[in-house]
Amino acid sequence: MIPVRAAIAACLLALAGPAMSADTAATPQGIKSIGVLYDVDAPFGQRALSLSLIRREGDGFVYETYSRGLGLARLVIASDALESTRFVLDQDGMVRPLGYMCRSCDGRRDGLVEIAYDLDANLAVYSEKEEVLEVALDTRAMDRKSWEIQTMLDIATGRPLGVEPTQIDGGTELDDDGRPLGVEPTLEGGKLKLYSGERLGNETLSTRAGELETRKYFRQREGSENFQYIWYARELGWLPARWEIWRKDRRAVIIEAYEFAWGEDAALAMRADWLK
Repeated sequence: MIPVRAAIAACLLALAGPAMSADTAATPQGIKSIGVLYDVDAPFGQRALSLSLIRREGDGFVYETYSRGLGLARLVIASDALESTRFVLDQDGMVRPLGYMCRSCDGRRDGLVEIAYDLDANLAVYSEKEEVLEVALDTRAMDRKSWEIQTMLDIATGRPLGVEPTQIDGGTELDDDGRPLGVEPTLEGGKLKLYSGERLGNETLSTRAGELETRKYFRQREGSENFQYIWYARELGWLPARWEIWRKDRRAVIIEAYEFAWGEDAALAMRADWLK
């Protein structure tokens, strides 16, 4: 593979943080299946979002999000979008991705991005339409959905977020108030986007899903005036309870949980009912 193509392929993956210490490491038994439903208030009309984290046979997990437009928003959104990752956890609680898929994430019915992982060979294969790229992996490389799960585990175990990507050994930076500040490279639509972020504190959030104890974070893409606020909820296993997407000084999108269910059967039943 020529160097330019190798560089492009490398940019499709995210660098995760360091493994957690043994005394706080998560285990496969430490993640429980859960489903969460969200309302989405966006410029082109109301939408809905379904998130599920399901334990599979053995030590594997599947983490998926479905997005669909409601009412007039269906005129803008060509089809339901599905983004999914399959993963396992290693003995240190680090996510080890097995496969990633993003279908119709760009609003086109024929849009499909896939990443296949060969962990033994430290290799990932990215494919989109006729394009297939191979990239050698560091053990911390993963797609953005796997990164979301790693973020959840890091919050649960108290590891600082915001890993500086140039420090592969997991070094972090702190802002003037001693809060972690760094950069997260994530795969979005087949492109690398870098975000800086910081923790803003704890907050009790009132939602249709009830009173939720959350940790609020700020995220902003480098070079952009847009930013996000994200509330990670303890009652949801530290999955997000609310997102706010701001376009410059205007709040443009609000995503908020309104229902959740613990356990594989309950989570899958809730999602099946939502998909009807």
